[in-house]
Amino acid sequence: MPKPKRNKLEIYNDILSAIEVELTNGEAKPTRVQSLSNLAYDKFVRYLDELESKEMILQNPLMMTEKGYDFLQDYDRIRDFVNAMNIKYFRFVGRQIYER
Repeated sequence: MPKPKRNKLEIYNDILSAIEVELTNGEAKPTRVQSLSNLAYDKFVRYLDELESKEMILQNPLMMTEKGYDFLQDYDRIRDFVNAMNIKYFRFVGRQIYER
């Protein structure tokens, strides 16, 4: 069975969650965040640029803004609601490393 394709919100969540995890361990290094978010380098750079243009991150040094933290909280609330309602056409797959 092929792996389900992630949508843009899931990718944003993966990147922001990886940055959050790395920041709790000290400094968020781009290569480590890329690895944790499971993206090819060219896609990772493109998404970083998008997140920066949406004012969710700063790239130098790599860190989240208040908007980025707000996104993670909202994403968690939506995921919890969808899971509680057992809505079948949304699929939120929990990844252990990103549990907050």
